[in-house]
Amino acid sequence: MSITVHDRPEVAPAAADIATLASSWASAASARVRLTTDLVLAEAKLAFISLSLMMFLAMLAAAFVLAAWTLAIAGLCYGVAQLGIPLWISLPSLVVLHAVAANRIWRMVSRISQTLDFPMTRQQFAAFEYPQDHVD
Repeated sequence: MSITVHDRPEVAPAAADIATLASSWASAASARVRLTTDLVLAEAKLAFISLSLMMFLAMLAAAFVLAAWTLAIAGLCYGVAQLGIPLWISLPSLVVLHAVAANRIWRMVSRISQTLDFPMTRQQFAAFEYPQDHVD
């Protein structure tokens, strides 16, 4: 049973309209919050599934790259052996070459990763001073 303005004569019609308007606004806001929350949860679930799939595919790609690299190095060793250089000389030289390359790449990654610390932002926050009249 709905209550109308005629059922409640003690309430002025303008106040009843304001109450109805406020009630409809609250209902609309509640629906908006509920729908937005449902949307955020659905997108978070999709993002989690996408991230999991991306990680799986990245590991699969890494396995294929590793296999291809191994075959390329085996072919290089075979080619060097065909030139008459014994394997006990070619294999250690390839290992040293790869170790140097890995070290260089690791140093580049370490240098680049320093930008992830947000050094300038941290410096700005460290330089910020509270006003003298600030009391905790």
